[in-house]
Amino acid sequence: MKWIKAGITLVSVHFLTTAVFAYETLDASKFTLKGYPNRYDDLIAKLDDALPNISVAKVIADTNHPMKSYSGPSNFVKDFTWDKKSGYDDQGTTKWYPQGITSSSDAYDKGTYGENDIILASWYDHDKVGGVNKGVRISFIDAKNNKYRNVLLVVPDTDSSGTVSFHAVKVHAGGIMWYGDKLYVVDTNNGIRIFDLNHIYEVSIGDKIGHVGSGKYQAYNYKYVIPQWGHYLADSAEAKDFNYSFISLDRTTTPDSLIMGQYDINGTKNRIVRFDIDYQTRLLKHSSGTTATATEYYNMGLKSMQGATSVNGRYYFSCSRGASKAGDLYTWVVGEEPKVHTGALSIGCEDLAYRKQNDELWNLGEHPNKRPVYAIKAGNY
Repeated sequence: MKWIKAGITLVSVHFLTTAVFAYETLDASKFTLKGYPNRYDDLIAKLDDALPNISVAKVIADTNHPMKSYSGPSNFVKDFTWDKKSGYDDQGTTKWYPQGITSSSDAYDKGTYGENDIILASWYDHDKVGGVNKGVRISFIDAKNNKYRNVLLVVPDTDSSGTVSFHAVKVHAGGIMWYGDKLYVVDTNNGIRIFDLNHIYEVSIGDKIGHVGSGKYQAYNYKYVIPQWGHYLADSAEAKDFNYSFISLDRTTTPDSLIMGQYDINGTKNRIVRFDIDYQTRLLKHSSGTTATATEYYNMGLKSMQGATSVNGRYYFSCSRGASKAGDLYTWVVGEEPKVHTGALSIGCEDLAYRKQNDELWNLGEHPNKRPVYAIKAGNY
């Protein structure tokens, strides 16, 4: 055991893995985001007129890919993986990489969205085939029937003729959080993008994007699209010096809050930040106008931190270890010594989300043919 001085706090560190843990408490008041809610309302209203508006329930009823079985380690209490068949392979494709995870337990405290038990996962366009960046897609997983459908995220705009249209969301989407009817998606260099699940549009099948003429719309052969509704942009210098790599919801605080974190392969700038969130507006709590100020801020000192969440004051961190080693889970309570649970997570572990109904931490793997979507018991750690 070695003691490392971190700010004014002495933190003990076990060198059980290659990761070194030495947290530092930072000044949360210096971290602010500026909100731009309803930014795309006018364009969304025009899209409402131009396209059929489909509910989340209809997307779930129209899931078209089976989740496949996955034989994970014994600590995985639930696990499955993506569809793989002749001519289609979400398990092994290099075109898309999965990143973020959230569920209907985040959306509503009861754990379902309407009558449906749903898990959402984000993917980013990895290969950009033909120089085209298709942006981000979201897998809507019917957790009851183990089927899913991929839906494309888009940004509303107008084309050269002045007709309402849309384009791809070209971000990494390393983390997502579902809260009420809003889907929060981290934007690495800028902050958070917010999508409104009251507006899901059915488009024509075709390989173009946006308005293609004669009142028809396409989305790179995806059937459904979800338009961006608003966003939060980095406001203060501290916020502008932060990479928005992942996000999660904490329903055990009062009020509810979200955590965002920054990936750093060296562990020198693996920071996390917390913001209170308003359950009525589904937006961050604003300290002035539409500006939100963080309530907690730490530099965690963890290498390759891919996700973080907290439950009743206990933090959980997912840390990857490359394409061949199982990821590590760290648990931590502020002021106490952290614990590492070596190899508790999958190879290529990513974002984290908590489901209180069964005390489950949900995670997913990103590497081709090593892509479980799975849960472990939070209480076991």
